[in-house]
Amino acid sequence: MNSNQSDILFGSDGPERLEGRAICLHLPCSRCGYDLRGLPAMSMCPECGRSTSQSLASAIDPTMHKLPPLLSPHRVGNALLILGILTLLAAFSVALREIVMTPWIGLSSSSFAGILVFVTTALAVLCGVIGWIPVFQLWPSPADAGNHTGRRGITTLAIGLTIWIVGCLLSGRFNPDAMLGPSLLDLLFLLGAGIYLFGLKQIVVQVGARSRVFRTDRIRRQRIWDLLIGILFIALGVVLVRIGENIPPPSGGSTIPFTSTFTLNGQSVAGLGFLGMAIAWVAILLVLVGLIYLCFNLAWVRSALQCPPPRLREYLSPDQSK
Repeated sequence: MNSNQSDILFGSDGPERLEGRAICLHLPCSRCGYDLRGLPAMSMCPECGRSTSQSLASAIDPTMHKLPPLLSPHRVGNALLILGILTLLAAFSVALREIVMTPWIGLSSSSFAGILVFVTTALAVLCGVIGWIPVFQLWPSPADAGNHTGRRGITTLAIGLTIWIVGCLLSGRFNPDAMLGPSLLDLLFLLGAGIYLFGLKQIVVQVGARSRVFRTDRIRRQRIWDLLIGILFIALGVVLVRIGENIPPPSGGSTIPFTSTFTLNGQSVAGLGFLGMAIAWVAILLVLVGLIYLCFNLAWVRSALQCPPPRLREYLSPDQSK
């Protein structure tokens, strides 16, 4: 019998003939989940009628097996997921701190405001310090592919982590007389966050190629470039807040947009400063949501590194025609 195209499936080791071979590993049907083990490779699922070859094609990942192996995939997967969780926790801590430090929201007048600022700043710094542990766990595994993209990414990530820690420490002082909360010192830890995410992007793109879900899911996959753009908008908002604070109150009817002032919770707020705060907070919320998606993405990568799918030839019984 001559094989036609439907008799052949391409795996990481090349084409495999399906005719006359059986499935010898646990293989859930890609439609209904029925275990296809023991069925001929050219048969149909007895529950839903989907061809077993389609389920085989959806289970294997030839691209992953063709990539150079990492030195310690379990360690790399754990390190990436820990970095993602620490990044989300640090970002949430800083966002909470900025809420407390914004006087017109009303929390700054609380007797616990200084304590809350200290706790949230300490948590952000602690996340940065703990982040060095997974950074050392990554070295040198992402660079094992023969180029230095992963190693450069780790170096960039470490530089950003250092700037983040220093920036959080410098900007953590509570100023109850500030009009809108953020100070220009916030730009320092935002710079660190941007450098850190850029380094993380270089690592995730290379290591994430080993996860089929990460490579192919265009809806749930979080692009780190979007997070970097969000950080730029946060920085823009901080700058506008500072500019708004330094605009003198108009003596008469001002025709310049956003230069007029209004009162919020007893505070005189410039329109430009309020615009900057609005831009910053919208960007902060979007970045937080993006970091949640990034953690899910890193969980996909970790799962693929720790439990890689079998090769096609491992799913199939020996070819008796050879």
